[in-house]
Amino acid sequence: MISTGMVVESPEGVSFTYELASLSNRALAYGVDLLLRIAIVFGVLVLIGVLALGTGIQGTLGLLFIVHFLVEWGYYVLFEWIWDGQSPGKKLFELRVVKVGGQPIGFFDSVLRNFLRAADGLPMIGAFNSPFALPVYGAAVVSVLFTKRFQRLGDLAAGTMVVHEQPTGFISVAPQLETLRGEGELRGIALSNREAQLLQEFVLRKDRLHPERRQQLADILAEPYRQRYIIDGALDSSQVLVHLHNSAAGDRA
Repeated sequence: MISTGMVVESPEGVSFTYELASLSNRALAYGVDLLLRIAIVFGVLVLIGVLALGTGIQGTLGLLFIVHFLVEWGYYVLFEWIWDGQSPGKKLFELRVVKVGGQPIGFFDSVLRNFLRAADGLPMIGAFNSPFALPVYGAAVVSVLFTKRFQRLGDLAAGTMVVHEQPTGFISVAPQLETLRGEGELRGIALSNREAQLLQEFVLRKDRLHPERRQQLADILAEPYRQRYIIDGALDSSQVLVHLHNSAAGDRA
């Protein structure tokens, strides 16, 4: 039986288990995106036909090639960029493209993985340079089946993988922070060098993490401090860590 779990160890010291997207779910998401792309091309061509009557068959075919090229190459890049690794089809089936290290993908990651979509689509039914050519995605299927992260050629080149939206759990946590059991009133934030470094890394990296992943990581890191300093459980974990970092930095200043 093929395992769909992928363990990813983050730079912050937390190991996540992601569920890799199955070939069937990716195919369903692709089907939704295909229908949307066809609708976009058809709608644009109807609009062009209304606005450019009399251009002739040559002009119409030229416009068809241009529109097809822009939609085919720009659709996924645009949505994966603005929706943080999701197209409408992936969003519907709760799939997301991430880096193999678990980080969100960037614009150029999306450009690279989708630039190789033509190679993934081989073999084609119909002329390769025709807007009516239908990709079979045989190369992509073979690549997905024979790579441990279920990656197509574009994913291999960009260092990305497609996962289900929610990580399935946490495997391990960064080194346990020592519990302080002092008496009397706490007058300052006492942190070891390792703790101060860990907080600083979180504060510096937090805005580059996906919001859900940032929240999960913050909850894990903040829990020992909640117990140590009796912090209100209703306070957001990210705010707790930022406040502790700023307070400790102020005490050291």
